[in-house]
Amino acid sequence: MIATRTVGGPQLRIDDRADSSGDELQRICGNIADLSAEGSLADFDLATLLTQVPAPLTAINLDACRVVYHHQAAVVLIELEATVLAVRAAALAYRQAEKGISDTFGGLLDYFGYVTGRVIAISLPVLIPIGLAVAAPIYLGVKFLDVTGLDDVVAKHFGIDLAQTKAAAKETFVALVFENSDVSGAVIEHVLPGIVVGFMGLPPTVLATEGDHALWPHDSSSMTAWILGGANMFGLLLPSDVEVWRAKGITPADDEPPCDLEDLYGREADRHRGADSGQVRIEEITSPDGTTRYIVYVPATTDWSPDAGSNTTDLTTNVQAMAGNDTVMAEMVRQAIANANIATDAEVMLVGYSQGGITAGSLAADPAFLAEVNVTALVTVGAPISDFPVDEGIDVLSIEHEQDLVPDLDGNENPAEDHWSTITVDYDPEQLRRAPNLKGRTDAELDELFASAGAAHSSAAYSASIGLMLAAGHAGLNRFTAKNSGFFTGDLKETRDYQGKRTRT
Repeated sequence: MIATRTVGGPQLRIDDRADSSGDELQRICGNIADLSAEGSLADFDLATLLTQVPAPLTAINLDACRVVYHHQAAVVLIELEATVLAVRAAALAYRQAEKGISDTFGGLLDYFGYVTGRVIAISLPVLIPIGLAVAAPIYLGVKFLDVTGLDDVVAKHFGIDLAQTKAAAKETFVALVFENSDVSGAVIEHVLPGIVVGFMGLPPTVLATEGDHALWPHDSSSMTAWILGGANMFGLLLPSDVEVWRAKGITPADDEPPCDLEDLYGREADRHRGADSGQVRIEEITSPDGTTRYIVYVPATTDWSPDAGSNTTDLTTNVQAMAGNDTVMAEMVRQAIANANIATDAEVMLVGYSQGGITAGSLAADPAFLAEVNVTALVTVGAPISDFPVDEGIDVLSIEHEQDLVPDLDGNENPAEDHWSTITVDYDPEQLRRAPNLKGRTDAELDELFASAGAAHSSAAYSASIGLMLAAGHAGLNRFTAKNSGFFTGDLKETRDYQGKRTRT
């Protein structure tokens, strides 16, 4: 059984349970108060008072019992009200403690990074000569061996293959970063900004700044903006305009709506697989009652060059989006939706993997876009979107591998909200080998598929995980499909594909 954990969505947390208990106790208190008020009014009923005249002793005893009753009822009511306050206080304390732990840990990492930055700045006059003295001879020696062919002699006589050693060291580092993705995300969110601020000599208090500005790095988004600014100075990762047109699909159009989330994700992965530049696909689905809905598939990265060419699904789009900027891919989605003549009241589901998820998440948090497009559902896979304040009216499902670094690049966990469910899957290649969609593959093919240290981010691994979760009847997947059943049933009326390219003004 594949191991998963689900955060957010329509499920009770400890503090939510306490709040609901407090609400129920408050309702009981209200009922008791109403009964007590009704009883007090009944004591002054004229007929009841007249019956007390012939039997004064009985009336006195009855009045005494009434006093005891109302006293006890008041005591019970006060105790219940005190319990309500205690329950609500406990829920508040839980939330504050949870937030406090997170803030405290983040603050410690900020300060660690700041101290490291100060140490580097102070030690730089010493570190530079040492670095040059140690690194320069090693670098020049390796280059000399490579150019002269003496590296083959070293491998033959000493058993040291320099190329393999370098590749193994790189693979080990990547594996370490991916396998400890939560730590890597915390480093990106806190330690790196702290190092930069400390190196610049700014006061550490600037790290507590909130907001989207990038006057100095204080979180992953502003750190990315700084990197982007530096790259732009060298003509890299430059923004541009985009030209969009209706195109022939990378894959043939399907005949039916997606039958489940595995099918949905498979169609998403096809928007970039084997392509030089990914495509946006829009499926128009008509329900038996005549309601029309649309699924918009946003492609993932196909080009990792920092030099922005004509490709819209490149590294530039990634970095621009993570810095909180508008991107050519976001504009490509806007133009595709406009060309498809999607009515403003028609329900739309956005689907994206990796870069596609970043783009879809940014659009789902853009008030201007949502004013024109009625997005009701969002599915992201392996995408860092916690920094995007996705509209509360959108039902969000995010699927992430625990050992995948990419969803942690924003340094935060997705919000645990009623409208936002995040399923984190323990990436286990041995389990994934048994996935339904991988049946028929040889052991050698599976070994190659899962050999890379970054395989936890591969679309094939995510497809396998989704397939295993569906086979196990995962409650989170079933809930999302049931709530958004209109996108998975009916007739697939039309499929439109769109291509784009960067243009320079």
